[in-house]
Amino acid sequence: MLRYPSILIATVLTATVASVAVAQQKVDAMGGMAAVSAGSIQFADIDVPGFDPGMKIAAIDGNPDEAGPYTLRLSFPANYRFPAHFHPMAENLTVLSGTLLLAMGDGADESKLQAYGAGDYLHLPANKPHYGGARGATVIQLHGQGPFKIMLVQTAASR
Repeated sequence: MLRYPSILIATVLTATVASVAVAQQKVDAMGGMAAVSAGSIQFADIDVPGFDPGMKIAAIDGNPDEAGPYTLRLSFPANYRFPAHFHPMAENLTVLSGTLLLAMGDGADESKLQAYGAGDYLHLPANKPHYGGARGATVIQLHGQGPFKIMLVQTAASR
């Protein structure tokens, strides 16, 4: 098990994703392809302990609460910031719109934030703390293997 000296508590998000409306999928009768129209995607508020309100979530495919593949989207309002956290499973992240600000580590050093724009892709390894926010309204898409969990990192500075 990996340990970080600054981790005092871990908060698990066994997501309210299950209660989030899953986007309407249309399955192609020829071949089983699933398609989700942008207009069918409905975002819902997500309450993550330690995170400011304002972040929204939409489950696109699969159930992020369960083992197996999932795809979800997160929407952040302008100037949103999220604290250092990590996930027990790796994440694949694509910025769909806006600008995502992200840095690796368990601190909140704003000078380390890197900006990622629409079309940029990031692979975030399991158990690696990161923090950041959004410059302008921003939507990202995450896909990976569930269950999707957020483990909050608390540093001495956040006590």
